[in-house]
Formats: sequence, structure tokens, C-alpha cells
Amino acid sequence: MRKIALCLSFVALLLANCFKDKNDCEARDITAPSNEKQALADYISSNGIQANQHKSGLYYQIIQGGSGMSPAICSSIKVGFTGKLTNGTQVEQDDHTVLNLKLMLEGWRIALPLIKAGGRIKIFLPPSLAYGWEGKKVGSTEVVPPNSIMIYDITLYEVL
Repeated sequence: MRKIALCLSFVALLLANCFKDKNDCEARDITAPSNEKQALADYISSNGIQANQHKSGLYYQIIQGGSGMSPAICSSIKVGFTGKLTNGTQVEQDDHTVLNLKLMLEGWRIALPLIKAGGRIKIFLPPSLAYGWEGKKVGSTEVVPPNSIMIYDITLYEVL
């Protein structure tokens, strides 16, 4: 009986490790390719934008740092945001929506931990940290063209 219990425990542990997504909540060291970094740097410079550059290649402006808790990659968060293309076209907007940061764009996963609840950040994302070479479609309608730089203004209302 003891051997059976030990074997079952071993099998359960083995199966649990097989189905566990080990990188789901870990920071990923993703960096945009140099051509994307350069395109974003050119956009920032030509528009006279004062922003900090993150090692990943994104740029950010902390509008308000906040005073609550900073989100971790697996945090559920309540945010309000607008997402625009560099030509000013607004392609996304939501207010007081609850999201899980681990399911968001890579640029969000990098930038949102830089502020605390109650804070606001503006981020400028190279394509590989946003929608990449595929862009974004809703049904058959292209919302974000492939290889687009994205600009987000995000208010972090709460870390849940």
C-alpha cells in the first residue's frame, strides 16, 4: 500500500510539472530589434517627445507615479487606456476595465510595473512589443496595421 501511495504521489507531481507554464509569470528579457528601436527613436525625436528609453526599446513617460501597489506580471489590474497609432488614429479605448497583466502586450508587461496604483504612464511601443508583424484584426477588419508603433496612455486605477 505504501509503495502504491508513493508511486501515485510521484505520478501526480510529474503530471503537475508537465502542465505548469513555467514562464507565464516570470519576467522575460525581450528586446526589440535594432531597426524597430531606430524607427521609434526617430519618431520620438522628430516629434520632440521627452521620454525615457527602456532597455527593451520602448519609451515611456511617467505622468503620475501613483502611491499604491506596483503590479507584478501576473497581477489583475483595473485600468483605463487609449491606444493610438503614430498618425493619431485611436484604435483602442477602455475605462475601468479589469485585465490580467500576463495576458497583455509585452510592452504593457514591461511598463506597468514602473508605476503604482493611482499612477498614469504613456508608453511608446515598437512593433515587436505591441502587435508585431501580424497587426491586429477584429473579424476581417484590420485595426492595427502590421509593424505599427503603438502609443498607449494608461491609468492604473488599482492592483487587485
